[in-house]
Amino acid sequence: IKDAKAEQKTQQSELTEKLELKRVGGDAFKTENRRVIEQIDARLQALAPASKADDKKIKALDKDKTTLAAHIARTDALFTDIGGPLTEAQARELILKKIDDLARNELARYLNAEKRALIASVENLWEKYAVSSRKLEVARSDTLQSLVAMLAGLGYVE
Repeated sequence: IKDAKAEQKTQQSELTEKLELKRVGGDAFKTENRRVIEQIDARLQALAPASKADDKKIKALDKDKTTLAAHIARTDALFTDIGGPLTEAQARELILKKIDDLARNELARYLNAEKRALIASVENLWEKYAVSSRKLEVARSDTLQSLVAMLAGLGYVE
């Protein structure tokens, strides 16, 4: 479970980075990193490798510089992997697709509501006319005969 969670976290961060690269482009990421590398180079030139204190700083700055260079290389790899920045045509297509999906969902929701109303009215008609008129006439005549028999028994009808 730990490994799966770590993998999910890695994939989530990579996806976020890819989305940002697709929207903005790779130049913004690389420019910032290159600027920091230039600052590291300027600080490295000011340090003396003979000094022990400066030697530790040099090693730390070299490590940071290597990390930034690796980040630039990774950004380039991700950028080529995603196919470059989002073009105007791709953005237009995505927007139109989103609008189309929204319209289709609303239309489907409306049609489903109409279907439910139609089904309810048909069910109402079914319940209303489920018994045929002949059955109703037979039941009425049976009831009328039993009523006449009861009234005759009471002496109201001869």
